[in-house]
Amino acid sequence: MSIKKPSSRVGYSVRNMRSIRVGSNKSKRNQLFSLNLVPMIDMFVILVVFLLITFSATGEILLQQADIELPKAYSGRELERYPMIAVSAKDVVFEGVEVIRTGSVTEQNFPDLKVPELSKVLKTAHDAYQSNHPMPNDPEKAKKWLEESKQIIIQADENIDFEVIRLVITTAAIEGYSAINFATLKKARDSAPAS
Repeated sequence: MSIKKPSSRVGYSVRNMRSIRVGSNKSKRNQLFSLNLVPMIDMFVILVVFLLITFSATGEILLQQADIELPKAYSGRELERYPMIAVSAKDVVFEGVEVIRTGSVTEQNFPDLKVPELSKVLKTAHDAYQSNHPMPNDPEKAKKWLEESKQIIIQADENIDFEVIRLVITTAAIEGYSAINFATLKKARDSAPAS
Protein backbone atom coordinates (compact mmCIF):
# COMPACT_ATOMS: atom_id res chain seq x y z
CA MET A 1 0.00 0.00 0.00
CA SER A 2 1.41 3.32 -1.04
CA ILE A 3 1.52 6.47 1.04
CA LYS A 4 -1.05 9.02 -0.04
CA LYS A 5 -1.38 12.72 0.62
CA PRO A 6 -3.96 13.42 3.35
CA SER A 7 -7.23 14.81 2.07
CA SER A 8 -10.76 15.24 3.34
CA ARG A 9 -12.65 12.01 3.80
CA VAL A 10 -16.38 11.62 3.81
CA GLY A 11 -17.36 8.72 6.02
CA TYR A 12 -20.52 6.93 7.08
CA SER A 13 -21.88 9.94 8.95
CA VAL A 14 -22.33 12.20 5.91
CA ARG A 15 -26.06 12.50 6.64
CA ASN A 16 -25.31 13.90 10.12
CA MET A 17 -22.81 16.47 8.89
CA ARG A 18 -23.63 20.08 8.17
CA SER A 19 -22.01 22.31 5.68
CA ILE A 20 -21.04 25.87 6.64
CA ARG A 21 -19.25 28.61 4.80
CA VAL A 22 -15.96 29.77 6.27
CA GLY A 23 -14.08 32.92 5.35
CA SER A 24 -14.96 35.98 3.30
CA ASN A 25 -17.17 36.24 0.24
CA LYS A 26 -14.20 35.62 -2.07
CA SER A 27 -13.50 32.31 -0.38
CA LYS A 28 -16.41 29.97 -1.04
CA ARG A 29 -14.79 27.08 0.77
CA ASN A 30 -17.17 24.72 2.58
CA GLN A 31 -16.14 23.02 5.77
CA LEU A 32 -17.83 19.85 7.03
CA PHE A 33 -18.21 19.14 10.73
CA SER A 34 -20.16 16.63 12.76
CA LEU A 35 -21.25 16.23 16.33
CA ASN A 36 -20.90 12.70 17.63
CA LEU A 37 -23.66 12.28 20.20
CA VAL A 38 -22.89 8.73 21.29
CA PRO A 39 -19.52 9.51 22.95
CA MET A 40 -20.98 12.63 24.56
CA ILE A 41 -23.92 10.65 25.99
CA ASP A 42 -21.52 7.96 27.23
CA MET A 43 -19.43 10.61 28.96
CA PHE A 44 -22.47 12.13 30.67
CA VAL A 45 -23.70 8.70 31.82
CA ILE A 46 -20.29 7.96 33.34
CA LEU A 47 -20.27 11.37 35.03
CA VAL A 48 -23.77 10.87 36.49
CA VAL A 49 -22.89 7.38 37.76
CA PHE A 50 -19.69 8.72 39.33
CA LEU A 51 -21.58 11.52 41.10
CA LEU A 52 -24.26 9.12 42.36
CA ILE A 53 -21.62 6.82 43.79
CA THR A 54 -19.61 9.65 45.30
CA PHE A 55 -22.52 11.39 47.00
CA SER A 56 -24.65 8.95 48.94
CA ALA A 57 -28.42 9.24 48.82
CA THR A 58 -28.76 9.97 52.53
CA GLY A 59 -25.90 12.39 52.67
CA GLU A 60 -23.67 13.14 55.59
CA ILE A 61 -26.03 14.21 58.34
CA LEU A 62 -23.61 14.07 61.22
CA LEU A 63 -20.41 16.04 61.21
CA GLN A 64 -18.18 14.67 63.94
CA GLN A 65 -16.16 17.32 65.72
CA ALA A 66 -12.42 16.77 65.89
CA ASP A 67 -12.28 16.85 69.69
CA ILE A 68 -15.05 14.26 70.19
CA GLU A 69 -14.32 10.53 70.35
CA LEU A 70 -17.68 8.85 69.77
CA PRO A 71 -18.51 5.71 71.75
CA LYS A 72 -18.87 2.43 69.88
CA ALA A 73 -22.03 0.30 69.80
CA TYR A 74 -22.85 -3.13 68.38
CA SER A 75 -26.32 -2.20 67.21
CA GLY A 76 -28.10 0.97 66.21
CA ARG A 77 -30.08 2.57 63.44
CA GLU A 78 -29.42 5.20 60.82
CA LEU A 79 -29.91 8.69 62.21
CA GLU A 80 -32.01 11.27 60.42
CA ARG A 81 -31.27 14.99 60.44
CA TYR A 82 -32.40 16.57 63.72
CA PRO A 83 -30.99 19.31 65.97
CA MET A 84 -27.68 18.24 67.49
CA ILE A 85 -25.97 18.92 70.81
CA ALA A 86 -22.24 18.14 70.82
CA VAL A 87 -20.56 17.62 74.20
CA SER A 88 -16.77 17.64 74.18
CA ALA A 89 -14.21 17.94 76.97
CA LYS A 90 -14.09 21.72 76.38
CA ASP A 91 -17.64 22.87 75.70
CA VAL A 92 -21.27 22.10 74.93
CA VAL A 93 -22.23 23.10 71.38
CA PHE A 94 -25.71 23.32 69.82
CA GLU A 95 -25.78 23.23 66.01
CA GLY A 96 -22.19 24.48 65.77
CA VAL A 97 -22.56 27.37 68.25
CA GLU A 98 -20.83 27.17 71.64
CA VAL A 99 -23.38 27.36 74.46
CA ILE A 100 -21.44 26.75 77.69
CA ARG A 101 -18.10 25.37 78.90
CA THR A 102 -18.29 21.71 79.90
CA GLY A 103 -16.35 22.29 83.13
CA SER A 104 -19.13 24.49 84.52
CA VAL A 105 -21.88 21.92 83.82
CA THR A 106 -22.17 20.22 87.21
CA GLU A 107 -25.02 19.38 89.56
CA GLN A 108 -23.50 21.76 92.13
CA ASN A 109 -23.91 24.68 89.71
CA PHE A 110 -27.34 23.54 88.50
CA PRO A 111 -29.14 21.68 91.35
CA ASP A 112 -32.46 21.76 89.46
CA LEU A 113 -30.77 19.72 86.64
CA LYS A 114 -31.50 22.44 84.07
CA VAL A 115 -28.71 24.34 82.29
CA PRO A 116 -30.21 27.81 81.62
CA GLU A 117 -27.93 28.71 78.68
CA LEU A 118 -28.69 25.43 76.89
CA SER A 119 -32.36 25.67 77.84
CA LYS A 120 -32.66 29.08 76.20
CA VAL A 121 -31.06 27.90 72.95
CA LEU A 122 -33.17 24.72 72.83
CA LYS A 123 -36.39 26.64 73.51
CA THR A 124 -35.59 29.08 70.69
CA ALA A 125 -34.87 26.20 68.28
CA HIS A 126 -38.03 24.31 69.30
CA ASP A 127 -40.19 27.46 68.88
CA ALA A 128 -38.57 28.17 65.50
CA TYR A 129 -39.34 24.62 64.31
CA GLN A 130 -42.97 24.91 65.38
CA SER A 131 -43.41 28.30 63.70
CA ASN A 132 -41.71 27.18 60.46
CA HIS A 133 -43.56 23.85 60.35
CA PRO A 134 -47.16 24.40 61.46
CA MET A 135 -49.03 21.35 62.73
CA PRO A 136 -51.07 19.69 59.96
CA ASN A 137 -54.80 19.06 60.36
CA ASP A 138 -54.59 15.39 59.31
CA PRO A 139 -54.27 13.20 62.46
CA GLU A 140 -51.65 10.89 60.93
CA LYS A 141 -49.49 13.78 59.72
CA ALA A 142 -49.98 15.57 63.05
CA LYS A 143 -48.72 12.49 64.89
CA LYS A 144 -45.61 12.35 62.69
CA TRP A 145 -45.09 16.11 63.10
CA LEU A 146 -45.28 15.75 66.87
CA GLU A 147 -42.71 12.91 66.84
CA GLU A 148 -40.31 14.90 64.64
CA SER A 149 -40.57 18.03 66.77
CA LYS A 150 -39.38 16.05 69.83
CA GLN A 151 -36.27 14.53 68.21
CA ILE A 152 -32.72 15.57 69.11
CA ILE A 153 -29.26 14.05 68.65
CA ILE A 154 -26.58 14.11 71.33
CA GLN A 155 -23.02 13.64 70.14
CA ALA A 156 -20.90 13.19 73.26
CA ASP A 157 -17.29 12.25 73.81
CA GLU A 158 -16.97 8.79 75.34
CA ASN A 159 -14.87 10.14 78.23
CA ILE A 160 -17.41 12.75 79.41
CA ASP A 161 -18.82 12.27 82.91
CA PHE A 162 -22.37 11.00 83.06
CA GLU A 163 -23.24 13.97 85.26
CA VAL A 164 -22.75 16.32 82.27
CA ILE A 165 -24.73 14.03 79.93
CA ARG A 166 -27.51 13.77 82.52
CA LEU A 167 -27.81 17.56 82.77
CA VAL A 168 -27.87 17.91 78.98
CA ILE A 169 -30.54 15.18 78.62
CA THR A 170 -32.69 16.63 81.40
CA THR A 171 -32.46 20.14 79.95
CA ALA A 172 -33.46 18.84 76.50
CA ALA A 173 -36.38 16.90 78.00
CA ILE A 174 -37.60 19.97 79.90
CA GLU A 175 -37.62 21.96 76.65
CA GLY A 176 -39.78 19.39 74.84
CA TYR A 177 -37.16 17.09 73.28
CA SER A 178 -38.27 13.73 74.65
CA ALA A 179 -36.91 11.50 71.84
CA ILE A 180 -33.17 11.66 72.47
CA ASN A 181 -30.80 9.87 70.07
CA PHE A 182 -27.11 9.25 70.78
CA ALA A 183 -24.55 9.31 67.97
CA THR A 184 -22.26 6.28 68.09
CA LEU A 185 -19.85 4.48 65.82
CA LYS A 186 -20.67 0.94 64.72
CA LYS A 187 -18.54 -1.70 66.40
CA ALA A 188 -17.72 -4.93 64.57
CA ARG A 189 -19.29 -8.10 65.96
CA ASP A 190 -16.06 -10.09 65.68
CA SER A 191 -14.41 -7.84 68.26
CA ALA A 192 -17.01 -8.73 70.91
CA PRO A 193 -15.51 -10.18 74.08
CA ALA A 194 -16.15 -13.87 74.62
CA SER A 195 -18.56 -14.66 77.42
